[in-house]
Amino acid sequence: MLNLLSASISALATFTVSSASIADSRIAIVDVAFDTRKHLSDFKRKGVKVIGRYYSRCKQPELGLNAKRLIDQGGRANCISEVSQLLRGGFAVLSIYQYYYNSAQKFDGRTKKGRILRDANCEWTDVPRSVEEEAELDATAAVKQAKAMRQPRDTAIYFGADFNFTAKDQDTREKMVRYFRVIKKIVNAGGYQVGAYGSGLAHQILRKAKDAQGKTGLIKFSWISASRAFANTSDFHRSKSWHLFQNQVDKEWFGKPINETDCSRGLPLDTNVQNKRTERNIGFWRSNGAFALSSRRIRRVYNTRRFGCDGNAIVRKARRSRMDEVMEKEVCLRGKRTTLAPKIDYANAARVGRKSRQRQLVEVDIDDDETMDGWTWAGNLTSSFDTKPNWIFAAKDRDEKTCK
Repeated sequence: MLNLLSASISALATFTVSSASIADSRIAIVDVAFDTRKHLSDFKRKGVKVIGRYYSRCKQPELGLNAKRLIDQGGRANCISEVSQLLRGGFAVLSIYQYYYNSAQKFDGRTKKGRILRDANCEWTDVPRSVEEEAELDATAAVKQAKAMRQPRDTAIYFGADFNFTAKDQDTREKMVRYFRVIKKIVNAGGYQVGAYGSGLAHQILRKAKDAQGKTGLIKFSWISASRAFANTSDFHRSKSWHLFQNQVDKEWFGKPINETDCSRGLPLDTNVQNKRTERNIGFWRSNGAFALSSRRIRRVYNTRRFGCDGNAIVRKARRSRMDEVMEKEVCLRGKRTTLAPKIDYANAARVGRKSRQRQLVEVDIDDDETMDGWTWAGNLTSSFDTKPNWIFAAKDRDEKTCK
């Protein structure tokens, strides 16, 4: 017990967040697969500065994503289009290209179930295509849509590899490299930089691979997926060489309760943290060129995030609450009022705020919606955002894990 107490005191001594950092530590970057227009004033109130929106070579109604493509909401010449209202509202855009990146089958031009993807005319076809042919279709569509949006030159388009694979999977590794070689060639020729979204392993491979000219590196920017179990993700996060980290997924903002069980529909989104140790300019854009968040804002967001490193990181209702008086927070999700579990899941990120006088408890926002939700023991969290815990696959072992 004494050893545990000593370890806890040591952890608390390094747990420091200045009051200035807390002042504007709200999330500044989100990505959204839906039309954002009716919520732009809400985003501004929450302090959001950058909104990620999507390019894709074809619409995806079969996945229920009828408003995912930014281009389908109109171009810059249309003053009421989404892109025009985003830019006029002072927001920057994070450009993301995504078309069936949820499995390694993508590199063969197929869906996860093996169906050949639509062609350049967005027609389903039975004609197989090579890795290079699939990459050319995607890169060409990405550049075409970026130019239609008048995305400034030398800003970025992020492409996905949004699935898990291991270092032993040489087939996926080789096809991913071949795919991104073509992506880099065409996207760079079109005047844009290439970013990738995926596991730590995907980033490690793409950074070391050589392009068609023998130059090392197929991507300029690395955006880490929030999927905690993906290979090498924690290791790559701890390397401190990434640019973006997706810290919360499948959130829903702006829904409002309408009765005891139901809510109005909100806007599904994910939240992201920019690395304070890499360059500020990571490819965001406004109408007049590249946009970078201020160093101060990047640091404030980064410095007020922590990872849960205890399998039983219970969140109390208030600073003076007993352990069994847990957080009671309702959110609107998919049109229903839902009660959040009163704990910080293992290896999930949370925002921290005020500390108790003895610094044993810290206020936390567990779903990153700007509202502080309750208090947890500071020893339940990592001492900084630099130290992402390795994922533990066995639920029993995760539940029994403590911070050290």
